Amino acid sequence: MMAERSPFSLSLLPSLRHKLRPNTQWQLFLISHSPELRPALRVGLGLGIPGTALLLTERSDLLAYAVFGSVVGMYGRDPRRLQRLKDQLLGAALMLCAGICGIAVAPLGLHGWTLLAGGIFWAVLSSVVADRHGVKPGGAFFPLFAFGALGTLPVGETIAIDGLIAFVATALFSILLGQMARFGPAAEHGIKTLPIPWPNIGQRAATYLVVILVAGSIGIFLHAEHLQWTMAGAAVPLAAGNARGRIKRGAHRIAGTLAGIAVLLGLQLLEPSELVIGCCIILLMFPTEAYMVRNYGLALSFFTPLIILMLQLANPVIGIQMVWDCAMGNLLGVIVGIIVAAIIERRPRLQYSSGVVG
Repeated sequence: MMAERSPFSLSLLPSLRHKLRPNTQWQLFLISHSPELRPALRVGLGLGIPGTALLLTERSDLLAYAVFGSVVGMYGRDPRRLQRLKDQLLGAALMLCAGICGIAVAPLGLHGWTLLAGGIFWAVLSSVVADRHGVKPGGAFFPLFAFGALGTLPVGETIAIDGLIAFVATALFSILLGQMARFGPAAEHGIKTLPIPWPNIGQRAATYLVVILVAGSIGIFLHAEHLQWTMAGAAVPLAAGNARGRIKRGAHRIAGTLAGIAVLLGLQLLEPSELVIGCCIILLMFPTEAYMVRNYGLALSFFTPLIILMLQLANPVIGIQMVWDCAMGNLLGVIVGIIVAAIIERRPRLQYSSGVVG
């Protein structure tokens, strides 16, 4: 005969279940997010280790270069190691070429039409390469923004060699981490992708050219101080293949940017030291990558303060003006991107094989 349970043991069951419930919920969270958490951990380490080294050597001003180098870790989510290496090398080639070009021309003090011309060049080239080879994240956002951000940093009359070293070293370290890791691919949310024929590749590249040209020209006419925000904002909606998708993506961009600015302003009220700001930048990279595929708007709420904080460390003079330029530049770019793309591409495009991120 089965032994009867004592009233004492029965009384412990509800409290035991209550204690185990949070742990069970946490396990369910990890299971549902594991496809994004694994690459995010890789990207986080790709910035965390070089970033910590910069903080320990009191070179927090170089974090901006390290951040863009660590973006290379976002490329290459294929579970096959050789394919992952190929994807990361293609992504690294785009990021390194655009970033190094920006670093090289930074002493010239790029602004206005010259900055716009450079941004258009890298947007078009990145779009063609990403679509032709199926690079993920797709689109032109990261190379375009790397060129614009690094090309407008105040470095004086000489090239920032230390920044160049930090940028390239972090990118190479991210590739190494990508080959050492045994992470599976991130979950693909959306329509099954198809190979892109050359006419469609050319059409999308031409759309990037026109959209960024129009948005940048309006920004120059309005005397936008940081034109790179306008160009980046204009490029974001183009990752979607139809008008509804562009509006949704643009709304995510604006909402995520505003939420990120709110987080940034709250952090600045605490008047953190450079060391604390540097640690925040490193920590913000992990949720940025973790939600980049799952929820673009939420990812931007982390990415926006990360970018502004790193630029403020590189150039403390910009202050609150950068926050205003970020908000207005993104708003202008997104609106122009949605409207102009709708005029140019009246028929919906097929879903691109390069994905929808970027």
